[in-house]
Amino acid sequence: MALKLSKKTMNMAYGLGAAIVIIGALMKIIHKDLGPLSGNTLLSIGLITEALIFALSAFDTPEEDPDWALVYPELEGGSASGSSKESPQGLLSKKLDGILKEAKIDASLVGSLSSSIKDMEASAKSGADSADSLAKVNKEFADNAEKLQKQMASLAANLESLNNVYGGVLGAMNSKK
Repeated sequence: MALKLSKKTMNMAYGLGAAIVIIGALMKIIHKDLGPLSGNTLLSIGLITEALIFALSAFDTPEEDPDWALVYPELEGGSASGSSKESPQGLLSKKLDGILKEAKIDASLVGSLSSSIKDMEASAKSGADSADSLAKVNKEFADNAEKLQKQMASLAANLESLNNVYGGVLGAMNSKK
C-alpha cells in the first residue's frame, strides 16, 4: 500500500506534533495546567500524534532521486569498466587539466612558487636570528650612548673650567698693559 502525502502536509504534522509535545513537557516541568489540560495530557497527546505521524511516514513513497547525469554528463552510464567510454574521473581530470592550462598554471610555476615559499621560510628563520643579533647591537648602542653622554658632560665641565682659567689669564694680561 503506497501512500502519497504532500511534503507540506507532513512538515505541518511534524511541527504541530512537536509543538504539542514541547508545550506538554513545559507544563509538566513547571507544574501548571492549561484549563482542563494538564502537562501529562498534552505530553501524551503530543507523543501519540508524533507516533502516528512516524507510522504514516513509513508508508509514504520515497521521492525519486534527481538524474545527476543531466547536471554532470560525465556520470552518465555509471562504471566505465569494459566500455569504450572514459571514466568520470578521467573526464574530470581532463577538465581540471584544461582549467589549469587556461590559467597558465604549469609545473614550472608550481616549482617556482614552492621555491619562493622555501626562500621566504629561510628568510624568516634568519630574520629571527638577526633579531637576536639586532637586539644585542641595540643594547650595546644604548650602553655606549650612556657612556658618551657621561663623557660629554665631563668634557663640558672641563671646558668650562679651562675657559675660566683662560679668562683669568687674559684678564691678568690685559690689566698689566
